[in-house]
This record gives sequence, structure tokens and C-alpha cells, in this order.
Amino acid sequence: MSDREPSAKEYLATSFDKSASAVRAYTDKFETTYARPVMRKSTQYFEEVPVTATFVAVFAAFAFVPVAIFIVFSLFSVLSLFFLAVSTAFILSSTLLLFFTSLLLLTLCIAFFFAVCTTVTLVSTYVGYRLVTLVRSNGREGVALWVDETKNRIGRPRPMARRTVARKASEESESLVVVESETTAGETPLAAAPDSSSTETLKQEQSD
Repeated sequence: MSDREPSAKEYLATSFDKSASAVRAYTDKFETTYARPVMRKSTQYFEEVPVTATFVAVFAAFAFVPVAIFIVFSLFSVLSLFFLAVSTAFILSSTLLLFFTSLLLLTLCIAFFFAVCTTVTLVSTYVGYRLVTLVRSNGREGVALWVDETKNRIGRPRPMARRTVARKASEESESLVVVESETTAGETPLAAAPDSSSTETLKQEQSD
């Protein structure tokens, strides 16, 4: 014998023989266990009470079709109602979900509108209050300060720059005070105001 792999036909034939053997085995088992005892009991019952056995056989033959139709329609009705209930529940839940989603979006839009209006009102009130405060404390210069402050608060803030401001410290003497302030674009720092005593000393040295 040569060691070769079985062909497709041989493999199919072997599988068919195995399946046929299994079917024959189950058929023989069913015939031996159920069919033959039932036939033997039926024959014995027919011999003992022939009229009753005949009536039962005829009734079973006539009742088989209605019972089969009843079972089929019952299963069909149950399955149809089940799928109808599932479809109705899905459609109803989808409709409710869509409705509540639309309601949520509408509520969020209304909240956004009121938030914008409230923010604009608060900012306008604060800006107006700052304008009144700066004009009252600094006069006309308060308007320029208010414009710079508003630009810095609402727009992009600019970096702080050093500017030398001459400020009168007391009634008798003047001194230079360096303060932190914001400079606008194109604005040059103010020059330091010269001290009167240092100017007089410089003139005396030049005359000598």
C-alpha cells in the first residue's frame, strides 16, 4: 500500500458512509425503542376494543390538520406580536429621545442667549462706572485712561512699561518718582523733569 492522501471523492464517500451509518443507527434505535412497542400496543388495543380503537384512529386523523394549523397560527401570532411590540417600543423610545434632545438643545440655546445678554450688561455697567470714576478723579485725562483701561480689559493686554513721571512730593521740594504704568502703542515715555537745585548748581560750575 502506498502512503497517499485520499482524494476528494474518497473523502466525500467516507463522510457519506459515516452519516448514513449514524442515521441508520438512530432509525433502528427509534424503531426498536418507540415505533415497535407503539404498534404492538395499538394492535393489541384494536384487538381488545375494535370499535373504540377505530373511533380514536379516525378522530386522530381528522383532528391532525386542525391541531397542526392551530399550532402554526399560535406560533405565528405570538412571534408577530413579539416583533410588533419590540418595533413599537423602539420607535416610541426613539421618538421620545429625539423630543427630549430637541428640548435640551432649545434650553441650552436660551441659556446661552441669556448668558450673553447678562455678560454684556454687566460689562457695560462696569465700564460705565469706571468712566464716571476716572472722569471724576482725573478730569479730561480720565477719558484717555478709561479708553486704555477698557482696551486692556476687553482686548489683548499689553505688557507693562516703565515711565518716569515728575510728581510733586511736597510744597518745598520736587523729586523724581518712578511709577509703573501702561503705555500705548507709539507712545514714548515722558522725560524726567529736571530738579531746580541741580540746574542752578550746573550753571554755577559753568560760570566758574
